[in-house]
Amino acid sequence: MDTFHWYEQGWSIVRIKKELEALKVPTPTGKKKWPVKTIENILTNEKYTGTSVYGETESDDFPSTKRKARDPFEVHRSRNHHIPIIHERQFKRVQKLKAKRSNIEIDEHGNKVRKSTHYSSKKAVKKVNKTTKPQN
Repeated sequence: MDTFHWYEQGWSIVRIKKELEALKVPTPTGKKKWPVKTIENILTNEKYTGTSVYGETESDDFPSTKRKARDPFEVHRSRNHHIPIIHERQFKRVQKLKAKRSNIEIDEHGNKVRKSTHYSSKKAVKKVNKTTKPQN
């Protein structure tokens, strides 16, 4: 089973999910059905390269149980922490492919915007023109 290799070969996450289920490979929690999110998490997890990442999120103030992302400069990486499963170059290639295949872009204001809704059940987000005045 080489999820990263399959993704590089052009397989979609849904196709990888179906292949894993056909091969009767259990999920990390031992289930038969693979959630798409689990495969997405595998493809974006740096631990497969032998790197451990610490401090990506932090707790909000008490009593909230929510987590928030930290400044990227505060995140710590321990390279060669353990034996890698895949090479770091392959991991980076997969991250570039995921960004290229994604239907989501980040606009100049840092907002997530859908490139297209052609094959999506999601509604297109209408852009608001702030230069026009509202009609009374």
